[in-house]
Amino acid sequence: MKKIKKIMSMVLVIATLFTTFSQTVQASPVKMNTISNGIEMVEKNFTETSIYAKYYLTVNGKTMLYTEYGEIENNNFVLDTTSVEVDKDKKEISSTEQTEHVVTPILLYNNTESFISLYAYNYKAHTETFNLKFDKWTLGAVTTVLVATIGLAAGDAGVIAGALIDSVADGLIPNIPDSIYFDGERCVSHSSGKIYYRYRGDFYSDSSEKVLLKKNVSWSRRWGH
Repeated sequence: MKKIKKIMSMVLVIATLFTTFSQTVQASPVKMNTISNGIEMVEKNFTETSIYAKYYLTVNGKTMLYTEYGEIENNNFVLDTTSVEVDKDKKEISSTEQTEHVVTPILLYNNTESFISLYAYNYKAHTETFNLKFDKWTLGAVTTVLVATIGLAAGDAGVIAGALIDSVADGLIPNIPDSIYFDGERCVSHSSGKIYYRYRGDFYSDSSEKVLLKKNVSWSRRWGH
């Protein structure tokens, strides 16, 4: 009888410990980033190969002042970012200042002008969903992904990045999507193991085409070295 009571006591202790452990390791819900307002631009200069932007953005209740410069260099997109939190009067809190230097390889080659001139009239109607992965929701970070993944010119990518962020702030889309949708025309050619593409058309947040990101985008790219 004593042995049975002892065994029952041990089982009860183990059960209690297991219950406590199970409660402890339950994952808490993942908090989504919330953009409280759109980009408040202070300065901006977008070109085909670079972006410069200084702007305010409020994420998760904190208003930050970002200064970003990104440029296409040697088939990389190089982005330098300085961020600092500001108070309600937009005074900088110097202790929060951070700088970041990121070099991202561009997965596509987009110097295809000779291809463009040869095949300019072979366009066909085309739609395509481009899958994307964003780690941050700053203008520079989103621009980097668009340049490196799709092969867009830096300036076009910057405009689309801004439109995505503002669309979230305005409640048009719930968050920065993991893909964007192209509707327009595409020209394709194969040569010496390479595939050449030329696109022209419009970008939307998804295939419903309710949220327009940028009209009349054209760019070239190729697969293969």
